[in-house]
Amino acid sequence: MRIVTAVALAASLSGAGCGVQESHADGQVRDPVVKLELRTVAEKPVGTFVAVTGQLVANQRAQVASDGTGRVIATSVERGQTVAAGEALVKLDPRTANLSLADARAQVEAWKANAERARRDCARADDLFRQNTISQADYDRLKMDCKAAEANANAAIARQELAGKALYDAVVRAPFAGVVDERLVNVGEYVRAGTAVATVVEVDPIRAQVTVPESQVGLVHEGQAVEFEVPAYPGVTFPATVKYLSATVRERSRDLVVDAIAPNPDRKLRPGMFVNARIRVGEQPMPVVPQAALRVDGTLARIYVVANGRLEERLVQLGRRNGDEVAIEAGVKKGEKIVAKVSAEVRDGLRVE
Repeated sequence: MRIVTAVALAASLSGAGCGVQESHADGQVRDPVVKLELRTVAEKPVGTFVAVTGQLVANQRAQVASDGTGRVIATSVERGQTVAAGEALVKLDPRTANLSLADARAQVEAWKANAERARRDCARADDLFRQNTISQADYDRLKMDCKAAEANANAAIARQELAGKALYDAVVRAPFAGVVDERLVNVGEYVRAGTAVATVVEVDPIRAQVTVPESQVGLVHEGQAVEFEVPAYPGVTFPATVKYLSATVRERSRDLVVDAIAPNPDRKLRPGMFVNARIRVGEQPMPVVPQAALRVDGTLARIYVVANGRLEERLVQLGRRNGDEVAIEAGVKKGEKIVAKVSAEVRDGLRVE
């Protein structure tokens, strides 16, 4: 008797939690009718994407080499330091270059004076030759001496410019604005022309270098919008734009290398990071529902559709999310009525107004 009473009490409490049951003249007891906020599913244009993977690479990367020769007397940068275009990275001992420049300047003055004297001699020779005072052979010799003096003066000027360049090259400068990835020399080391002294990378903008399967190459072109994520910042989406496409499909992997340019003003993104990217290739109309209309359990998403006055629970395949709305790839159609906001009382088979 106690068992029967407990069961009856439990059934009574269960009925009270869902609402008051309806009794009809035929003696049947029916489920209560629940009033819920409903919404008709509409279609909206939703972007279609090609999912790809890749990595971030520097927009520019240079292993900066010295054009000069000498001992390093100062290193102006460290790893991770931001540098402007033309900023000093390493300084070499300039004393030898200064002496060479001083010598070259003196040589220029001497050869310029010699060339001026030769020009005057040639002018007098012209007058004497017209007066038949000197022979053709002497005249030709004077003219050749004049040309040689002019050529020697020009050569001295060129040597002076080379000496000036050697002095300028005593300071190794950044070729573009960026970040120092690595400094390769220390004070006291002796470097020659061609010795790498530092590596500089440009990271704003930065490139998302991804690979597109051969079957989808025809969908991708310059100017398309890209969005990508990196493991370092979960849940954060970064924008980019397709800029460069390789001329050939790689033979072994059968894919195309594509570079998308992304702004990176705060330098959060770093070369070498792995990326999951989506290239927007078009759009198509798809059913769209409020985020609140979904009941998500792990990888499964459910929605509640009104069918014949009752709720029908359906598994749906989610598409793109845009604000508070989610596109549905499969499971619901345009024009169907759904529960706009899923609450604890919503369940499969519930009668609704």
